[in-house]
Amino acid sequence: MTESELESRLGRFLAKLPVESIARQAARVTGRDEAYITQLLETFRNEARATLAVVEAHLRTEGRMLEVGAGLCLFSLFLRREGYEITALEPAMGGYSLFDTLRSLIIELHPDVMLPMLTCPAGELNATQHGSFDLVFSNNVIEHIPDWQAAFLSMMGMLGEGGYMLHACPNYSLPYEPHYGVPVLRRFPSLSKRLFLSENADGEIWDSLNFISHRQVRRFAVQHDFTVVFTRGLIYQALARVQSDPLFRQRHKGFVASVADFLASTGMLKLLRYLPPAMSTPMVFVMQRRETN
Repeated sequence: MTESELESRLGRFLAKLPVESIARQAARVTGRDEAYITQLLETFRNEARATLAVVEAHLRTEGRMLEVGAGLCLFSLFLRREGYEITALEPAMGGYSLFDTLRSLIIELHPDVMLPMLTCPAGELNATQHGSFDLVFSNNVIEHIPDWQAAFLSMMGMLGEGGYMLHACPNYSLPYEPHYGVPVLRRFPSLSKRLFLSENADGEIWDSLNFISHRQVRRFAVQHDFTVVFTRGLIYQALARVQSDPLFRQRHKGFVASVADFLASTGMLKLLRYLPPAMSTPMVFVMQRRETN
């Protein structure tokens, strides 16, 4: 697939990020390991590219956008520099001093970019206080929001006429946890953690997961009279990314990488494009208010 012009510009923007310098400064401030911080920055740089892949077709320079869970704000900073009217939402949470430090260091490197930021939880968004948006989006964020239903209602309340929200997250209808690359029984998360998570694994991410599923999202939309449309072929894209993205492959090494290699070598990988969204992970969906005549 040919790289788009926006992808090329994002690549150049990310390549200019002084990762070693930021990691060194952050290690001095926080006392955390510099090598770990460097790897974290590389992961976030990689995720910015993945986020663009999710939202590029929905970007409009004339609309107002809100990135929910902007993390280190790399993607929002890039879009703002490109002339998009975007606001970054990243809640101020205790115990995340490393992320706060990294975000501040990155924002300081772009004094010419005035990026509006919100620091409230997604469930506290309010159109009267924070304004309305044409597009609210997130990538790998929804699965970490404890009360995602309340957050969805708040986000939907931020949408102007014709606005919609776009989210990409794991579909835990499938028994696979992508952050750790291990099996999971979504109805028995504590048991799954004991059975499948290694003893030396950091369980902080696991403990933040809500194990959202395709069925839950569809049921929520029906209950509140919203429309929801899921993108097809995402498990194909994920396994193809295992083939082409070294950092992503490292996160999914072992069984998943072996399956991706086997399917690619046999030519069967492309057949996964036709798998129903309910049977694939991650899931990407658009949700909006139902039009009334």
